[in-house]
Amino acid sequence: MKKVLIIGNHPIRQSIIDQTLATGLPMDVFPCFDAVTDANDYSDLFILPAQGINDEDTLDALGTISNSLTETDPDTSKPVCHLLLHNQAMLRLFQTLEIYLNIQRKFELYPFTIEDLWAKKVICQPSLGADEYPHLDRERIHRESNKTVHLFIDGFSSLAESLSIHAALTAHFPNYERDHSLRTRITIVDENMVELQESFIHRYKSLFEHSYYRSIDVSNNEMSLYHEPLYAKTREDFVDIEWEFVKGNFSHPIVQQKINSCADDSNQILTIALCNSNCSINLEEAFALPKEIQQKHIPVLVHIDQPSQLDKVKVDKMYDNLFPIGMEECSYDIRMPLLQMAKRLNYCYNYYFNHKTIPTGMNTEDVEKEWRKIELYSLRYSNIYHVMSLATKMRILGHHDNDWEKFYALNPDEIEQLTAVEHNRWSVDRLILGFRPPTDQEREEIRQNIQAFILAEKAGGEKPEIDLKVAYKRQKVHYDLCSNGELGEDRTGLNVKTLDRELTACIPLIAHAI
Repeated sequence: MKKVLIIGNHPIRQSIIDQTLATGLPMDVFPCFDAVTDANDYSDLFILPAQGINDEDTLDALGTISNSLTETDPDTSKPVCHLLLHNQAMLRLFQTLEIYLNIQRKFELYPFTIEDLWAKKVICQPSLGADEYPHLDRERIHRESNKTVHLFIDGFSSLAESLSIHAALTAHFPNYERDHSLRTRITIVDENMVELQESFIHRYKSLFEHSYYRSIDVSNNEMSLYHEPLYAKTREDFVDIEWEFVKGNFSHPIVQQKINSCADDSNQILTIALCNSNCSINLEEAFALPKEIQQKHIPVLVHIDQPSQLDKVKVDKMYDNLFPIGMEECSYDIRMPLLQMAKRLNYCYNYYFNHKTIPTGMNTEDVEKEWRKIELYSLRYSNIYHVMSLATKMRILGHHDNDWEKFYALNPDEIEQLTAVEHNRWSVDRLILGFRPPTDQEREEIRQNIQAFILAEKAGGEKPEIDLKVAYKRQKVHYDLCSNGELGEDRTGLNVKTLDRELTACIPLIAHAI
């Protein structure tokens, strides 16, 4: 029987030990890498370095362990390595580039940060029957709804960045197709906003190039910057997330007035997140919020060191809208429910690609086999991004986390609504991963190339030597980064919406993986 290896002293270690004990699998637990000379006996590795240990040092040590592993056949499963990182920038490199290939060749690698865990737990993780954290979309947002989600964050910390990006990846709704002004809004407030904003926009350059955002300085009560998407004047909008960057103190009267105004707006579903790195400031701000926030039960996520700091206060029903987040002890579910759904999504995609129909069932062996065929970690992460939005889509359909097992099929209207939602979600996903839409000239070149393929297929003539859509995609230029209404045919003559429709129809099958 294979064993589980746990290395490190991070506070989440005990939870992982407890979960492993519950599985009955044997395990070895070591405080550091030095005690491990051979990793061939292990099916799962949990690398959990304490705060302060450099990510590069951890990866170098993991690389040494990987050298001891026997090279596996492509059809054979690799040991799963759960890797805790401390730097959000390093995690983003794994998501967008192929790095540390010597490690990725030997392990099925899943890096994460504590901030990344919290963002998934709060924003996109199915609660599995325990609604511990309120959803951003606490009311159903259907096609005819005028409601929008608004995430209001104080403190531009790593946790704030992770929360905002996860919100951008998941908070997509069908009413945007009816009215493009109904975008999800993310507001971030910080006294040192200018430098932080510049760095953030630079990291996600493609996303912000094609998004609406504005900068506000409360010291002089003026908007210092208003940005429209690059093709706002010539193409239909396709990014349904907008941003506000506010330079100022959270306690400034203008900021407090803005919070009041958002809380009073019956069409805004407001969530507040207090994410200063100094947790004492978050506590102070939580108790100084306008009384309307408590009275209207607007959720306030409070980054603190220990959840007990809120326990005594929450006895008073007045403060039952406060939720602790950001603690180092964030639970890590070794079952990885999002990953299990991502594997099933990938299986559905490949099944449709090969059979031109969706599966009616799937077995674990086939699912795992298809997953092992994905060579690039960044492509695996794209599947995870997709299923992160599944809980939101279920709520759009009127379902809640406890009734997924009763959900068997979508009707044509539901499929059409969610197909548009999925395209808008996918567009933000691609932009976050560094893709961009083609220029007008590139777009016309690709369009003509697609038409040449279609005409050659119909006439039995000679096809173009190069598929320009694929060639540009390798350069992170994606022809389908456009509005849902502008999507067209691929080189086979099939409208690319068809795949989104078929994957949408697979939602019940994927959801049952939970």
